[in-house]
Amino acid sequence: MVQRRQLLLGGSLGTILNLRCACPARAKAARHNDSFGCRLPDREVQSFFDTAPETRMFITGDEPMIPRSGDKDFDLALAQTLAMISELFQVTPGFAYYDDYDGANAFATPRARLNGANGTVLFGQTMLERLRRGRESPDVSVASVCAHEFGHILQYKHRLTDRLSAGQTTTKRAELQADFFAGYFAGVRKRQKPDFPAAVFAMTQYNFGDENFNKPSHHGTPDERAAAIAFGFQSAFRDRHSLSEAIEIGTKYVMAL
Repeated sequence: MVQRRQLLLGGSLGTILNLRCACPARAKAARHNDSFGCRLPDREVQSFFDTAPETRMFITGDEPMIPRSGDKDFDLALAQTLAMISELFQVTPGFAYYDDYDGANAFATPRARLNGANGTVLFGQTMLERLRRGRESPDVSVASVCAHEFGHILQYKHRLTDRLSAGQTTTKRAELQADFFAGYFAGVRKRQKPDFPAAVFAMTQYNFGDENFNKPSHHGTPDERAAAIAFGFQSAFRDRHSLSEAIEIGTKYVMAL
């Protein structure tokens, strides 16, 4: 499996980073019902918005990034990346950092906090710090998680969520399709920029995989998550599918699992 992914993504997966979502000790009760994976149901949104003081949309890439990293170059690069994901997926969600005191995470919700936005992506500050401590292209690891969450916004826009969830006891299908979309973005970037380290997308999601098969929040095994990234990557990089084609292909892919 690892050798196949290396060939598909055009690079080594390298040393597996210790990024698994082992949540820190919780000072307060968890706000999220994890049966929804990293999608927020409407009844939970306000408690997260209350710790996300500033929201912006990134459309051109010239917008000033919300200052949280302490690194201006990183903030500029992330703003440009979010604008590229928005353009490729044809969605314009609001983006905000939030206080993930009850567990390092990132979320997507269809609730729009800004006029004209397609929902909102919330990125935990602890999650940001954890990813940026990684040894191999940490900035690309952050982009991978952002692309996954924007993938959920794409699901909301095209009303895919109910179809993916029907008859399921876990959130795996929806999460693996979001991984597929993240891989699709990585494939487009690799075409645009041949030295783009696309393998980091697979490596990041591999590390967030789990084997909690009976838990509602099960996102897919490490291999399943990396494979979804690889399939999305090839849909863009080798097969050059349009977004509408990729949505159809990604839906069929996860529905067959």
